Amino acid sequence: MIDLVLATQDTVMALPAALPDSSPLAPPGIGDTWNRMVGVGKWIALGIAVLGLLVVGGKMAFDARRGETTEEVSGIIKIVLAVALISGGASILSFISGA
Repeated sequence: MIDLVLATQDTVMALPAALPDSSPLAPPGIGDTWNRMVGVGKWIALGIAVLGLLVVGGKMAFDARRGETTEEVSGIIKIVLAVALISGGASILSFISGA
């Protein structure tokens, strides 16, 4: 049994050495499509984040009108962090892809 495990380990460890190194550039014609997909995804995610801010703000307004304490501040912080992640993530993806 141990011989089978060791043989499998040797085979798996030899695989990365046999793989060719690829170029860091995107294949021709993919760069524009990739940028468009990342851009559309970013705008959709930012639109959803704006809707989330509106919902949380509306709930805060209703709670304030009723004299209740609001716990939505943590929701706003989460949404702001999500917006930062979305914006930064789209830029990082575009930079890494080289497009």
